[in-house]
Amino acid sequence: MKIKFILPALTEAESSYWRPIKYSLFPPLGLATLAGYLAPSDEAEIVDQHVQLLDTSDCPDIVAIQVYITNAFRAYQIADHYRKKGAFVVLGGLHVTSLLEEALPHADAIFLGPAEASFPEFLQDWRSGSHKSVYISTARTLQGIPPIRRDLIQRERYLVPNSIVVTRGCPYHCNF
Repeated sequence: MKIKFILPALTEAESSYWRPIKYSLFPPLGLATLAGYLAPSDEAEIVDQHVQLLDTSDCPDIVAIQVYITNAFRAYQIADHYRKKGAFVVLGGLHVTSLLEEALPHADAIFLGPAEASFPEFLQDWRSGSHKSVYISTARTLQGIPPIRRDLIQRERYLVPNSIVVTRGCPYHCNF
């Protein structure tokens, strides 16, 4: 299986005046973590469009796209492109979790909440030939996650390539 993990950038990233210093601080560790669930025989790549060009001439088996509010429309364009080519597209991230109905038409499967808990289930389903259209996770822990696939991160592109994730957000459930 070949899987391509994509973190789309803002449209401005294609401008010659773009200065991606802010976006080149840290690599996309969430995507590298998900890649840790793959089998040794799987091929994987991570493309962070903030620091590199996205080549869409390929057709991987699965394209996994992390969606933020700032890159949502670009993410949907990329997803639609790959779906037309026959790739299986999965979308996840904060924007998708917040706006499921907006994201659904652009994906074959959607991840709501932290995907570390539901991505292994999806991989098992996909390999068996059946999958759900929505995978939901409410887990708020980093316990049990596999080692991050740092071999997929192009370290020279980031100012802080050795960053780590130590928590899954604030542990308190405040009412505002």
